[in-house]
Amino acid sequence: MNKQFSQVKIRYNTDSNGQDQCWRLILDGDEILVESVQINAPVFTSRDWIEAVGKFKHHISVSDCLVQIDEEGAALISAKTA
Repeated sequence: MNKQFSQVKIRYNTDSNGQDQCWRLILDGDEILVESVQINAPVFTSRDWIEAVGKFKHHISVSDCLVQIDEEGAALISAKTA
């Protein structure tokens, strides 16, 4: 995958065994699981209400970025270039 997103949220996957698919990426609302995350862009934290679980979750968030995910599940999030 190599795609631009208006907002990406990163959260630890509490369902992980601690070795595989440790991170949740919420890409403009769609969630995928990845092995690792590298961020080369400005970040901020957010506290977001998750309707499906009925509680708030905390995220590292990135706006206007490019996300690349390789076949091993390593995600690279970069600042969007003009």
